[in-house]
Amino acid sequence: MEHRADGKKRTVTEEAVKRFAVRSAKASAQLERRDVPAGYVRSAKVEAILAARRAQG
Repeated sequence: MEHRADGKKRTVTEEAVKRFAVRSAKASAQLERRDVPAGYVRSAKVEAILAARRAQG
């Protein structure tokens, strides 16, 4: 349930909450200059480093 400024209540679906969270995370990443351009491909060296990290923990 969401309370609006005019005092009325509105039901918000779980899907709407998920969409909002994705949009918020994307905007936050852009503000912090952590966003990755579409079509970006990691180098083989970076992939190897990430694979080693995943294997550790």
